[in-house]
Amino acid sequence: MKTSLIIEDSLFKAAKREAEKMGKTISETISLWARVGRETLLKRKKIQTSLKTVNLGGPAKIDLSSRRDWMDELEK
Repeated sequence: MKTSLIIEDSLFKAAKREAEKMGKTISETISLWARVGRETLLKRKKIQTSLKTVNLGGPAKIDLSSRRDWMDELEK
């Protein structure tokens, strides 16, 4: 697909350098970067959404604002 994009100058220059090194076009290089970036974001999203909350049995019985209380409880 042919399209027009506005990208940062530094990104364009980096893509141009990378394309020259790899013997690819700038379009191929930016497409690869976009694909890899998208896959990375999807993996992160999947990891974040796969975590589930667990009920640990109700409210805490230790007043965490009182260091002495929770230190005493830990010693038991």
